[in-house]
Amino acid sequence: MLQNLSKSALGIAAVVFAAITLVGVNLWAGQGLSRYRVDMTAGGIYTLSDATRSVLSQLDEPVTVRLFYTPDLGAQVPTYSRHHDRVRSILQYYAELSGGKLRVSLVKAERFTDEEDEASAIGLQGAPLPGGNGSAYFGLAGTNSTDELEIIPFLALERQNFLELDLTRMVFKLANAGKKKVALMSRLPIAGNVNPQTGQQIPAWAVLGQLRDFFEIDLLGPTFDVVPQDADLLLMVAPGEINEKTAYAIDQYALAGKPVIVFADPYSEVLQAGRDNLQANPLFTALLAAWGTQLEADKVVGDIDNSRQVQFNNQGQPAIVNYLPWLAISETSFDRSDGIFNQISSLLVASAGALTPVKEAGPNFQPMVASSVRSAMIDVKQLRNPNPIKLLQSFLPDGQQRVLAARLRGDAMSSFKDGRPKDAATEGAHIATGPVNVLAVSDADMLFDSFWAEVGQSNGRQVVIPRAGNANFLINAIQDMAGGQALSGLRGRGVEQRPFTRVAQLRADANARFRQQEQLLNKRLQETQKKLTDLLSRSKDGEVTLSEAEQKGIEDFRTEMFTVRKSLREVQRNLRADIDALGTRVKVANIAIVPLLIGLFGFFGLWRRRSRANSSKARGGGK
Repeated sequence: MLQNLSKSALGIAAVVFAAITLVGVNLWAGQGLSRYRVDMTAGGIYTLSDATRSVLSQLDEPVTVRLFYTPDLGAQVPTYSRHHDRVRSILQYYAELSGGKLRVSLVKAERFTDEEDEASAIGLQGAPLPGGNGSAYFGLAGTNSTDELEIIPFLALERQNFLELDLTRMVFKLANAGKKKVALMSRLPIAGNVNPQTGQQIPAWAVLGQLRDFFEIDLLGPTFDVVPQDADLLLMVAPGEINEKTAYAIDQYALAGKPVIVFADPYSEVLQAGRDNLQANPLFTALLAAWGTQLEADKVVGDIDNSRQVQFNNQGQPAIVNYLPWLAISETSFDRSDGIFNQISSLLVASAGALTPVKEAGPNFQPMVASSVRSAMIDVKQLRNPNPIKLLQSFLPDGQQRVLAARLRGDAMSSFKDGRPKDAATEGAHIATGPVNVLAVSDADMLFDSFWAEVGQSNGRQVVIPRAGNANFLINAIQDMAGGQALSGLRGRGVEQRPFTRVAQLRADANARFRQQEQLLNKRLQETQKKLTDLLSRSKDGEVTLSEAEQKGIEDFRTEMFTVRKSLREVQRNLRADIDALGTRVKVANIAIVPLLIGLFGFFGLWRRRSRANSSKARGGGK
């Protein structure tokens, strides 16, 4: 029968059969292969972390998550439609991984319906639709077996890179009602305060909200007589000057083996007054020494390789320059063997000190974050009215790495050698020695909003977009040291900086050369302005008579000025030439070399196949 069909009919039949097969395969794959996924992204951003899988696999009781969505939102803003599809897909995947313990339901919160009223009643945030056509809902509401409620008021597009973090955090909080308790002391306005000049309320730092998502926070005053006994961890952020009773309470808490995290700071970028946090603070420095580390009170770390670029007003002209004390630390400077750094790729610090071990102390000093070798110490006096250009010109790296964070663990002695001080409120016998578990960090400013995140508003609610893993580093550390480490591998997903390190190094080196010559030119300009002013001051009736030597001197300066300006342009051209040459090499590799290699491999494979075929024919002919 097939022999009676024309070639054209066979062709049409083949196309129809292929189309039917394609549709069938797609339908089968959509149903049968939905649980199998391949993530080809460099950072694996679409792959669920082990932390998420662990939380879902350990659900003991059912958790219900309802996704409220107004279809008009996606119809008018297609980006939200795609985001909704991704949220729905990942929730269904969560349900599969939970073995049925996580139940997901989809709720259409259309206008003028009971579902819309319910969304509003439970606290979801309505977003105004374009054209003033009412509000739309796109949020999550989760409940557990005891009817506890957790919500994500609105799934903002700004947070889409942190979708897994937000979803897993919700499930974790519903599955684990009890939170670890963290006692927090600081003289910085972490919890917010009132501006004494304007009377306006200053909001709490964003990091505090992040902490409260996972822990119960007990805010302590700047001085206290005892650390709460039910506190699972003591967190000190730039504690400032402390009295003897407070120091003793901290000392005894640490020697009892309870974890302590301390963010010390030799220079505060946040405080407008009293910037030198370690000055006149001998009791605090004695605590650090007993735990095995010390921190210089009047110096901060400068680092050429890790310095961040800032805009600086240089004699009325804006200039982009590397500011040595503000550092962007990449994961190559982390102790990657420590679980605290799971999924954290960068930290931003500002005017950090350098931690050094105290040899006679008992605890082990384990570095966790370090500077590059192109670093040196900078006196804090140079930061009170900083000139980034002058800092660059006078900076001389000494080839040493500086430790910015360290673990301190092991047996330690009390910093109170004579025992309990008079009127100390701590109960029980004095602990003279004990095992300490301390994490010391040499910068507290890194927890302030502007140094690690962009904090804004979306539909009337605060949205925090991290630029680095600062808050996640702290949360991971608390999870690690106080127990409950289920989420330690999750926090930093979506926060990844992939800088062009070679380009940054080229720019930093050329920038240093350029600034030095620029400063020389500015000095010469000031000298000639002074000279001209002196000449004008000697003028009579507005007339200035210049000697031949003076005229020649000015002409010589103008010639030199043009020469220096030319050299400045040459440095800039060389900088761009180096960077452009590097970019050209990368483009050639991507556009030409890689396809050429693929083509060569293909040609080689084809040649081998034909060679084998010819060999087989030759052997067959020989027979």
